[in-house]
Amino acid sequence: MLRGAQRAESGHTILLVDAQEETLLSLRTVIEGEGHRVLTATSGEHALAIVKESDVHLLLVDYVMPHMSGTDLVRAVRAFDPYVQIILQTEHPGAKPPRAMLAELDIQGHRDKADGPDDLLMWVTIGLKAYGLTQRLRERERLQGDIVANVSHELRTPLNVIGGYASLLLDGHFGSLPDDALPPLRSLAAATRNLTDLVSDFLQYAKADARVCDATPQRVSTDELARELERLGGLLLEGKSVRFSVEVDDAPAEFVTDAFKLRTILRNLVTNAVKFTSDGAITVHIAACGTGLCVTVSDTGPGIRLEDRTLIFEPFRQGDSSATRSHGGIGLGLALSRKYAGLLGGTLELQQTSERGSCFALFLPAIGSADRRRVDGAARRRFGSGAAA
Repeated sequence: MLRGAQRAESGHTILLVDAQEETLLSLRTVIEGEGHRVLTATSGEHALAIVKESDVHLLLVDYVMPHMSGTDLVRAVRAFDPYVQIILQTEHPGAKPPRAMLAELDIQGHRDKADGPDDLLMWVTIGLKAYGLTQRLRERERLQGDIVANVSHELRTPLNVIGGYASLLLDGHFGSLPDDALPPLRSLAAATRNLTDLVSDFLQYAKADARVCDATPQRVSTDELARELERLGGLLLEGKSVRFSVEVDDAPAEFVTDAFKLRTILRNLVTNAVKFTSDGAITVHIAACGTGLCVTVSDTGPGIRLEDRTLIFEPFRQGDSSATRSHGGIGLGLALSRKYAGLLGGTLELQQTSERGSCFALFLPAIGSADRRRVDGAARRRFGSGAAA
């Protein structure tokens, strides 16, 4: 049962979860005496609904409850809220040892329900202090993201001016230029494009990290997407002896997602594959996966070291520094792509890597109401003509 008191001076909201009404009443009386707002729930399901609807700072959760246990509730909450502080309470001899619970669950503490009010208030104080520290760190990250976004936005205008004038000069809008002026002007235009893309990635990542961008569902043609990827691979691989192909395997003719974010993810994956593949092949595979869609990008590059397989998805982090430095980049593409995959309700994982290549897999969980007819009625179609031009 949900109960509440007038918001007290502390400004903190604590949710007590216990199947026993009398236990909730006694805990609530003690905690409200410290000036905290207290909500109560007699089941894990009810507590989960409260956490989703209310700004809860601390949970005190009973370990043993019917239907949804305390451990089940902790895991359900952590699936969408990594910041709320959770203290688990037990009074049963069959419960796991406290250290085992702390190791297994993402909780901030454990207390015995038989301990008195002083022990209870100590854990409440610990939990709220930890919550305050977490919020200050989150605010600092938000401010840093705002700075990155603002600086990126301010840089885009002069870069667009430089790039625009470079293009006009190259197109002859101001008359013919000496032959020896064209190579440095092309270099200027290419460098401007690269820097503009970098600034755009900064801005997009800052927005995604601050959770101020939403997904806009659109119908995406599988054939059209495959052709776009094939053209992208051809352009990026110009002059390289690397085969590039896009395979559509038993996929729907259309699906629903945010087209811009999907293309950004796939562009980054293909660009990375091209960057690190000097020979062999790069393959993009699009296939239905249950009611969702799976897109893999595999290459025959040097692979990714075991110790680098987690950090490559962190912003501004890269794998082997010697390899990444020789190929350029600042380590933002995969971090942005994973953020976008999450916004689309999906996942982006490093599926496989070896000394001879890597494979990244993007999974989108729901195709939506788009046409589920298989592409051209065929089980598999291949786009591309072997080696890149």
